[in-house]
Amino acid sequence: MPRKLVFLIVIGIFFLSASLSGGSVGASSACVNNECKVVVASSIASLLLGISLGLFIFYFPRKHSITDSSNIVGLWRRFGAFFLDFMTVLIVISPIAVVPILIAEANFTSEFTWSFERDFVRPTDDIYLLPGVFGIFIALYLYFLLYARSNIQTVGQYILGYKVKAIDENDNSPQYAKRVLFSFWGLCAWPISVILALRTPKKACWWDAITNTEVVRTMVVNKELQPTIESGG
Repeated sequence: MPRKLVFLIVIGIFFLSASLSGGSVGASSACVNNECKVVVASSIASLLLGISLGLFIFYFPRKHSITDSSNIVGLWRRFGAFFLDFMTVLIVISPIAVVPILIAEANFTSEFTWSFERDFVRPTDDIYLLPGVFGIFIALYLYFLLYARSNIQTVGQYILGYKVKAIDENDNSPQYAKRVLFSFWGLCAWPISVILALRTPKKACWWDAITNTEVVRTMVVNKELQPTIESGG
């Protein structure tokens, strides 16, 4: 499937899911100067779109690609791919993650609605909000880990034309689990990570070499592959 088409499908589902849920999908809670605001929104349409996108990203046929050693993977490409992947996971997980919050609110109001907004917090809000946040991070972790272990590009990597691989093709010990964790930490301290990467010839991030992995550009050839995500090894 062409990269541009995959990009349009992901972006289209993102905006469609948000528009069908009143402008946003998810939950937020903030208090400033004793003024609080809690906003939660989802919809049946967003749930169905999230499930559909989840199935799509795992099973859509990817065009066969080969390594393009004449180009390096720039930082903008890496951050752009991460943004697309992050957005993809949010589209899939957020509509489901907020359902317990909506059910809890219905217990207080005696009426279930797919969205609500209030200017106060309840003592139980964090009990329902935090699991959803952790669930999204766990989903992100597994998403990046399973794709790397299966030697398949994530959606963002496929769209922007690069992939993660072991530095030595004959080495069976690329540390993909550590790579995902370190990359999350690196993104949290992105100014330092960017400065360090800019000082390297290939603009490599610090978590690449220490986990025996690297990123390489890819070129598409006229052959489609059916992805197979592996859960082990």
